[in-house]
Amino acid sequence: MKKISIRTVSIAIIVVTVVIGAWLGFISTVCARQFQNLQDETERFIQCESAVQQMQAGSDYLEKQVRQYVQSGQYIHMDFYLREIQQTQRYENACSYLKTEFGGTTTISPLEAAIDYETRLREQDYYIMRLMVEVSFANETLWPDEIRDIELTPEDAALDLDDKWERAQEILDSHEYKILRTNEDNYISSTTQLLGQQTRNNQNHAQAVFRDVYAKFEMAVALLILLVLLICMAIWNLVVAPLKMYSRSIVRGEIFPVVGAKELQELANTYNKVYQENQEAQKLIRHEAEHDALTDALNRGAFEKILDIYEKGGSDFAMIMVDVDTFKQINDHHGHSIGDRILIKVANNLTREFRSVDYICRIGGDEFAIIMVDVGSEHTEIVREKITRVNEILFNPTDGLPPVSLSVGVAFSDRENPGKSIYKDADKALYKIKNSGRHNCGFYEG
Repeated sequence: MKKISIRTVSIAIIVVTVVIGAWLGFISTVCARQFQNLQDETERFIQCESAVQQMQAGSDYLEKQVRQYVQSGQYIHMDFYLREIQQTQRYENACSYLKTEFGGTTTISPLEAAIDYETRLREQDYYIMRLMVEVSFANETLWPDEIRDIELTPEDAALDLDDKWERAQEILDSHEYKILRTNEDNYISSTTQLLGQQTRNNQNHAQAVFRDVYAKFEMAVALLILLVLLICMAIWNLVVAPLKMYSRSIVRGEIFPVVGAKELQELANTYNKVYQENQEAQKLIRHEAEHDALTDALNRGAFEKILDIYEKGGSDFAMIMVDVDTFKQINDHHGHSIGDRILIKVANNLTREFRSVDYICRIGGDEFAIIMVDVGSEHTEIVREKITRVNEILFNPTDGLPPVSLSVGVAFSDRENPGKSIYKDADKALYKIKNSGRHNCGFYEG
């Protein structure tokens, strides 16, 4: 059976993904552009509708101020009227915007008609206010120029003040004035309808194009989903399922089944070879390793074999050298039996503090060594804390034994600027601690 390579499958997947991705990117760009067009048309309609509303609001506001001026005779309403025309200019700004947006279209015709009626209404308003200023504000020098320039008919000019007020009210309530107002409102309404119709036509076109592009987008997404499913199936059959088998084999302590992609089969074959060699090495350690009779720690021979295996392996570990401080004085003052009990106590506390996978060894009279597996330089503080706890127990005894302390040197397999051997580097760190006061833990620094 031909082996399937992950590399070959990956290249095929990459090529297909790039093609579909490029297609999807192109469609997404077109789709986004059409959606933007649809949004622009909608926004345009909202702006235009708002402009028409501003036209209507501006016109209504002017009429309101004229009526209030005629009714109350208060000069401020004429001032508000003129400010609206000269400063706020809602009507003018809205008309300018609509002419810019719809110049040359059918919408412009009713808009221009509405503007024409508004112009005629303003002429009427100015004439009414010219009558009213004579009634409400006798000082001509303070009249606005626009109002002063309006000429009254000889008949209206000859009227007295009360008659001029009545004449202003008559014009404001006249049929002609109402017709102008009604016609302007009708043309503004027509402008709104034409705006809505034109905008809806543009929106319908944009929606049709958008739907077509979106359908193609959905097709591309469907193909992409299908590709993802195929990738998942390939990964499951070629990688995940074999890895699960490998995991079960590790738990059971068995060799790997040679299944899956070509690369994993090669990995399985390599592992199986290493596994068999490692089994022999483990068997050698189990059968040849001996324990120290006094402390039940591994002896120096076992230590050297284990250290040799880890130095040749690829796993990170720590070499920890331990000396019992002033142990000779303890033997001299308290006797060898007390010294032996202290050594047992040291070994027990080291065994209790470190993990079951770590190796606690007695390599000399009062010298211990610990091989702490699967740790690197980033675990410095963990090692320091463990030694500190052991020192606290030994230095503050509750069992009647004299207090002792440990001097400790540590070197990690991933240390910077390593020396000839990790054992010598750890011993160098230990020597530095012993020369600087003992009762501490030091680390190799290169």
